[in-house]
Amino acid sequence: MRTALLRHVRSARPLARAPRAARWLSTNTHVQLPPAATVHPFGSAQAAEAKDALLRFPADGWRIGAGGSEGWAIVGDAEGRRLAVETILGRHRILPPSPALPVNELPVPSRASGDDWRAVRYLAFARPSTTGEFTDYTARYGALQEEDKLTLREKLAAAFGSSPQAEENIAAAVAYMDLGRLVDMPAIALSSGQTRRARIAQALMTRPALLVLEDPMAGLDAQSRVRVDRLLGELNAAPDEPRIVVVLRDKGDETLTSWVTDVVEVRGGDVWVGPRAEWEARRAARGEEAHAAVPEADAASSAEPIAQLQGVNVSYAEGARRVLKDVDWAIRPGDKWHLQGSNGSGKTTLLSVLLGHHPRSFALPASALTLFGKPRRETPTPVLRSLIGHTSPEVFAAFPRNMSLDAEDAVGSGFEGVFSRRKLTPEQKARVLNLLEAFRPFLAKSRTGRPTNASAKELSRQMFAHFTPPQQALLLFLRAVVSRPPLLVLDEPTQGMDEEIWEACRAFLVQEWAEMKAEGKEQAVIVVSHYEDEVPWKHGRVLRLVDGVATSE
Repeated sequence: MRTALLRHVRSARPLARAPRAARWLSTNTHVQLPPAATVHPFGSAQAAEAKDALLRFPADGWRIGAGGSEGWAIVGDAEGRRLAVETILGRHRILPPSPALPVNELPVPSRASGDDWRAVRYLAFARPSTTGEFTDYTARYGALQEEDKLTLREKLAAAFGSSPQAEENIAAAVAYMDLGRLVDMPAIALSSGQTRRARIAQALMTRPALLVLEDPMAGLDAQSRVRVDRLLGELNAAPDEPRIVVVLRDKGDETLTSWVTDVVEVRGGDVWVGPRAEWEARRAARGEEAHAAVPEADAASSAEPIAQLQGVNVSYAEGARRVLKDVDWAIRPGDKWHLQGSNGSGKTTLLSVLLGHHPRSFALPASALTLFGKPRRETPTPVLRSLIGHTSPEVFAAFPRNMSLDAEDAVGSGFEGVFSRRKLTPEQKARVLNLLEAFRPFLAKSRTGRPTNASAKELSRQMFAHFTPPQQALLLFLRAVVSRPPLLVLDEPTQGMDEEIWEACRAFLVQEWAEMKAEGKEQAVIVVSHYEDEVPWKHGRVLRLVDGVATSE
């Protein structure tokens, strides 16, 4: 079956010949950096020194072949991974000057969909709206606008046209990513994990020669990770399919996908290139990375719940598809919950009810959903937003970047849970500055990763849109915690965030909870993650969803 699917979308793309500008250049090559290459920003001098380089490659350079079964992963520190990707995309000067990207000389394959074919495609999943405007991510739950009613199939067809070739590519990509039962649903109604698989399918439809995927397993449950891992490995090994390069965060023994054979590791601008076995030996010799200590979760509280669901049911398609089935859940002050479930199990819908985003939250019986001691229908939404801190991939994508909001505005908007500028009190401004100061080592960096001397006050005046994506993710985390809300919801909080930043966030949370407890306050926290090591406590409570049915542990 899988072989048949591979044949289904296999293109007849001819192999390109690499230019013969130097002896070290090989044929059948997509990327080939010269020996001891250095990478510099465009505009730097032709004779720029290696010590000032953004990246310094080893004596053998770096080669990504166009054929064969080699599989590449880019790992290391977050800044180094980003610069390595930008090098592949041709965004920096490579010295000595060379035709390092022969992939760009390939002709358009005969089975490409659309008119904007590019030899190299880069897919990063933590991305904002293309317009920079606020996008209402809660629209998926209510009456959809006409443009939001597009099914996944229609959205793909709109992007690539209705030609027989596009239809063939759509069918194959949908089959690859196991989206058959979702293809006729509104695209906006897909869960975050399902949306990720759909975006990979859309990228495959473009038929690039080289496909660079940023952290493709993030947001996927264990079963989906195995399926996507196998799929990407089969595609990468097929002779006429895209060569795939995965960019991976450090996840311990789960860092590398199963099919990766070769690794590029970047740390502090120095690049190591070698086979997987050597990288694993280097990693073992270096030892496990140190992680911030996490506390034991407190014993279950007997206080009155701040949020309680009793027999909650939610259905779509006029009742034909039940998403939540008689869910009971009580959240008390100080509770630490890990919400678990596979992609499409109902987690996103459950959170939308709890957060008051879902229209169904207003229609439920008064006893079915109480928030902060009152039925949801009796609590105005602005009040609810001020009582719940929330961050998620959807918030990251939705947050406006064209409204001239600075860092103070962005973080300070968390006091009311809004997506626009609000006048802050002197006490609120002081809290924002304290948070920016605490995380200044991560925020006072240029877009090329170089440290700056910016003070917390200067950072507060920097436009939110001018921070790097990982820094923006950090600022939105600070937005969620700024008011020390009684309920904090961290939905896939590490997506789009560098490892070292998340380690600092975990340590910060431990300190915050200790300080709040000393003041007689208890914060309830819900974390949604498919990885145990991303949960900032040990031995907390678990709510597990399986096909809309919830069980607690």
